[in-house]
Amino acid sequence: MSITHPCFLLVDDHALFRTGLALMLRQAWPQAHVVQAAGWGEALRFLQGDEPDLILLDVHLPDGHGLADLAALRTHAPACPVLLMSAEVVAAQVRQAAAAGVKGFLPKSATAQEVMAAVRTALTGAHAFAAQPYETEHSATVLHAQEAGAALTARQTEILRYLGRGTPNKAIARQMGMSETAVRAEVSWLTERLGAHSREEAYASAVAQGWIPQ
Repeated sequence: MSITHPCFLLVDDHALFRTGLALMLRQAWPQAHVVQAAGWGEALRFLQGDEPDLILLDVHLPDGHGLADLAALRTHAPACPVLLMSAEVVAAQVRQAAAAGVKGFLPKSATAQEVMAAVRTALTGAHAFAAQPYETEHSATVLHAQEAGAALTARQTEILRYLGRGTPNKAIARQMGMSETAVRAEVSWLTERLGAHSREEAYASAVAQGWIPQ
């Protein structure tokens, strides 16, 4: 593996989420090779010819399950670290992932900074199980939406407010002193995190869930 030229395989069926994550990775590693797959089939086809330096894998896919199908992935990329991602974080799944040798388990509610920290850690071969506040519900430990909202950075909250005003990414970047690429990455990440399909829906969802005080 090259520290400056890593190869990432992103496996997630949500196109906006993959795009946002890919933008963040390329911003941190400008010379990285980022491969995107919408499901297990695409991921396994890529792995038949190449082995990436890190696989970022959604737990729930239309054609498979991240935990249940890990053995199949290991036959193609036995030495590659895997960082699992999920919108719903269940304690039993986290324990199962650790027992299966996964390098990390990342909630999709994590901030961009937490994501990058986990990726850097996993690339070194160390464990990157993100610490999050949990509560017990129906015998399972899950991350509640209200707690996830509390983890938003001030920058993410401000971006959501701009989305509510219909401000274009270019104008947001200028107002906040950010690159347009960084804004696009944050918008894509927030859209997925809120389960939204548009910028307007992301803002409305954030308000409805109490993430943005009115």
